[in-house]
Amino acid sequence: MRKPYFSLNKVRFDFKKKTFYRYVVSYLMAFLLPFSIVSVIWYQTSTTSINDQIDLSANNQLIQVQSIMSGNLTQLDLIAKQMGYSNLLTEKMATHPYYASEMTRELQRYKFYSSLIEELYIYYYNLPNEIFSSNGKLDLRTFIQLRYADFSFEDQSLREALQTTVPYMQTVSKAKSSDELGLLSYFVPIVTAEGVPYATVVYTMKMSDIQQALDKAVNQETGKVFMLDAQNTLLASSSQGQIPSYMQTPQKVEELLQRTTKRTDEGVYRISVVEDQDFGIRYVALTNSSLALKDVKRARMQSLFFVLLLLAAGIAIVIFITKRQYKPIRELEKLMEQQIGTPSADEELGSIDQIGNQVVTFLKQNKELHQEIRRQTPHAREQVLRKLLMGRFKDEKEVQLLLKAVDVQLYDQGYFVMLVDTKMVTTETSIQNQEFLMSFLDDLSGETYRAYGSELLSSQAIALLVSLDQGSNPQQVVKEIVAKIVLENVVGPAVGVGSVVKELVNINNSYIEGLAALEYHTVSGLPNQTLFFHDIKHSKKNEVFSYPTEEQIKLRQSLQQGDYEIATETIKQMVQKGIQDQPTVAGMKLYSYYLLNSVVTVGVEIVGESFFKIAEKATEFSNIYELETALIAMSKEICVTVLKNPKNQESELQKEIFAYLDEHYASQDFSLESVAEEFEVSVSYLSRFIKKESGMTFSKYVQDRRLEKIKRDLIETDQPIKDIIASAGYYDVSNYTRKFKTITGMTPGQFREKYR
Repeated sequence: MRKPYFSLNKVRFDFKKKTFYRYVVSYLMAFLLPFSIVSVIWYQTSTTSINDQIDLSANNQLIQVQSIMSGNLTQLDLIAKQMGYSNLLTEKMATHPYYASEMTRELQRYKFYSSLIEELYIYYYNLPNEIFSSNGKLDLRTFIQLRYADFSFEDQSLREALQTTVPYMQTVSKAKSSDELGLLSYFVPIVTAEGVPYATVVYTMKMSDIQQALDKAVNQETGKVFMLDAQNTLLASSSQGQIPSYMQTPQKVEELLQRTTKRTDEGVYRISVVEDQDFGIRYVALTNSSLALKDVKRARMQSLFFVLLLLAAGIAIVIFITKRQYKPIRELEKLMEQQIGTPSADEELGSIDQIGNQVVTFLKQNKELHQEIRRQTPHAREQVLRKLLMGRFKDEKEVQLLLKAVDVQLYDQGYFVMLVDTKMVTTETSIQNQEFLMSFLDDLSGETYRAYGSELLSSQAIALLVSLDQGSNPQQVVKEIVAKIVLENVVGPAVGVGSVVKELVNINNSYIEGLAALEYHTVSGLPNQTLFFHDIKHSKKNEVFSYPTEEQIKLRQSLQQGDYEIATETIKQMVQKGIQDQPTVAGMKLYSYYLLNSVVTVGVEIVGESFFKIAEKATEFSNIYELETALIAMSKEICVTVLKNPKNQESELQKEIFAYLDEHYASQDFSLESVAEEFEVSVSYLSRFIKKESGMTFSKYVQDRRLEKIKRDLIETDQPIKDIIASAGYYDVSNYTRKFKTITGMTPGQFREKYR
């Protein structure tokens, strides 16, 4: 009997030893295999890596220069735009014998806006032979022959540039040296409010200032940098040396840019290019890799010795780490033995990789589950609270279980509902106000109460479910909550408050009373204040008899919410009130028609005009008790219709909203208000819902859908661009064309040409 026991333990020991060695080998392979491969190819790839570093450094420096130049050119564009708005810089002012001096002073002021500006000029299309500067008026011939006598300004080329309708940049060489750049000119058209150009601003910039910016892009000892326009014409270069021959013509530049290196007598140059698509400018850096690698080659031999040392240390560390890492595996094996028992002689435990994969999968799934629960909890909480307020739950245990699941903790001494109105002067401010209040009222608590908010679908209000602790005073709690809202929101909203109920399943009664109080507050024209439902009946003074306004509002709200029980209870209360208060037969008859009209009005609104036929039969009542039976039957019909309506089922409503957005987004009269009206929900709720579900605001969602449609039509169809933009929902085609370029970096025409 002892021999099998020994054999079993020997098998277990051999397996553990085998597993340990396998663990050591796997760690060594994981270290040595990539280490060996990297060591073999390291020498061949090191130069490439260094070249990449050179390119990266050159690109980063070029991007910095591009940013500086783009900022300066953008500033010049803005100056031109401001000049278009100036009343002192008009053609009329320029030719006026007195106010021309005012124009000159205005140009002097604009000249100092940018440090790059050597001089600025204005050329009006209607004055083709004159040009105006901060020093006064010149004719073009004087401008060319005297003002810039040292530069090669060509008359025809200059006149064409002055007539440009888009920003245009031109380099002017020194007259005595055609290969030496002397002056950079930037022509920017000035347009009217309708977008029609009528003049051109000419900025002349000193080449020395441009060169100072370009010099920052490359090491003076190892490289050169050049600035080109869209036609590969050289605009400027860094200050070191003369301009190479391969950069002097657009054809040679085009050939150069097709390559990544350029071999010259001075060495091999790396070519880096950064493009500024906004201004049509290319920045080209040439870096001498031979000089740049001099110090690196010396460091490479030092690195080789360090790599060998690292190899020896790595093997030692791998063995040490393996021993430490295998300890949890042994513990896991023990745990498995406890779960599955001691293995037999011919059995072997599962592989370590399989065990590890199972553990990782379990932890990942558990993490994802917790993340999903945390993400869905606020949404689920709002769903539970909304259904609770609408009376969809009748079992107290079910309610408590659901509230616990969505992390809602309530006191148990009483419950009531506050309706907080969030309507503001404009739709935009209403949305912002409701978003702010919803985030503030989502979870609110005090010393004697706890409250949770839920946004209403069909109106711009928030329902606040308030639970009371022992010794709580409802009126004091309401005052405290309103004070907190005023403190955070500055403006005190209108608030309707329902009665306190003892059972949570009856909270819908307080909810409907709160709705009724808020509605009474609205129709009565009272200033923003807090109105309790039980105070409505005390608001009428010195009247012999009055119709029960508070019950009538409560009845309408219960019908609109589809709550048949509260509607029935309210009808019976109103009938009894009529029997008690009406002293005459005529008064009773008028009161009966008042009750009938209260139900019919809501019925026609919810069921439709077919409800009139049901109402006609109810008019045949002989006494108020027969009317009561008819009213209860009509209320049941209304409540059934409300509950069957898909727009009252939020899950269906959410699907329908996004289907509607995707179908109608290209309509030119499409708006947040029109969608809210279509689905009979508040604008605030719709705005928050779309942002919550899509991660974007309504306008951003519609803009993205329209942009994708425009891109798709540009690529897939031959329609004119203006028709494509108009069919996507935009009135102003020219304005959207500029917006399209801002978003994509190119015009619609360029986009179509590039991606077709």
